[in-house]
Amino acid sequence: MPATRFRFRRTADFTALRLGRVVLGYLALVTSIITMAPFRFQWTPAHGLTDLWTWSDLVMNVLLFVPFGFVYRFTRPRGAPPDWPRVIILGAALSGTIEALQLFSPTRYTSLQDVATNTAGAAVGAWAFARLASRLEDDSSVPSLALELPLMGLVYQLIPLCWLIGLGSDGGARRFFVLPVAAIAGAILGTVHAAYLAPERQGRSRWLVALCLGWVIVAVVPGAGGDLGLLFASATLTIGIALFRRMATARDRAASAHRRFELPTLRLVMPLFAAYLALSSLWPLDAARPEWHWIVALAPAQLELTQPLMYRLLEQVAAFTLAGYMIAEFHGRDARGLRATATRVALWAGGISLLLEVARGWYPDAGASVLLWLFTVVAALFGGWMYLLQRDHVRALVHRRRLLASLAAEPELARAA
Repeated sequence: MPATRFRFRRTADFTALRLGRVVLGYLALVTSIITMAPFRFQWTPAHGLTDLWTWSDLVMNVLLFVPFGFVYRFTRPRGAPPDWPRVIILGAALSGTIEALQLFSPTRYTSLQDVATNTAGAAVGAWAFARLASRLEDDSSVPSLALELPLMGLVYQLIPLCWLIGLGSDGGARRFFVLPVAAIAGAILGTVHAAYLAPERQGRSRWLVALCLGWVIVAVVPGAGGDLGLLFASATLTIGIALFRRMATARDRAASAHRRFELPTLRLVMPLFAAYLALSSLWPLDAARPEWHWIVALAPAQLELTQPLMYRLLEQVAAFTLAGYMIAEFHGRDARGLRATATRVALWAGGISLLLEVARGWYPDAGASVLLWLFTVVAALFGGWMYLLQRDHVRALVHRRRLLASLAAEPELARAA
């Protein structure tokens, strides 16, 4: 029997490792694109090291790597120590690679201070996970593992989306699109707090408020550009909706102890996400013209691929990663494999993206882009696959809980016999 316990622990740890590596790779890719756009490189170094820095750069460098350290803990077996040397080495390796590539970019600057602050951010993320997990985790109950629920996968993906919204707005009105995203995060966090934490912990509203504030700091601050009004509005909206959803979900949970909350939560946030997706893709709404045109490239030839434009294009791709995850999760209880899920996600996401690209054809500074449509479909498929990995991990944890419960009951059965 100990061998069976060991084998099942390895199964759950393997699903955690696979999920963690995929999410970690996604965050590393988005972070790398943000720090290297618009990808203008030359064969020889464009400059040397710089020691110039600002407080805003320091804060952003730390916050961009906090999710990297946080999600890294998914790659560790449950109950294992944080392994600080590896967190620091991985954070420094990713940051060092980015800074080395920036030596060859005339529009970027390389700094050893950036490596230090990025590495510190990864360490802070790993520390935050350890602290939070110690408060929320319960070895005997999967519902307590709020950090490993499929719904929480949406919260992680909303973070880089917020970065891109802020960075792509270039100080304009588009930055307020972060508010519906913050509302979605608040709705999910409030639902998770009430539906999946142990009953004795649900009354601790300060933990829900702290989670919401932590999410706003990591997700909104890097792209807010010092806009205190936007930060205050985001924090107020996230906390307010989280508290409201907590009360509503607690009431529903009291009425039916066996009710599932994934689908009601998705039905609640999907219209808000659809509105954000349409507005962000077609903004500004008054820029449409009578002439429709299509292009193969990401942008018309006469338009320069600046950093804000690159961020806006990447924002749409990241949004469809989230859309693919949501579509797969909406049908997550169906017994569907990778092929069936990929077909469903491709049809839904491809159709939605096609409609948006057709509408963008009336925008002279955009056009219906074939390449962007392909990128969004691939991103949606990746999001759907990420959900399947999350679901497999949760199933492994559920089976492990049942196994541990049966092992605990065996001595009692033996005494009864």
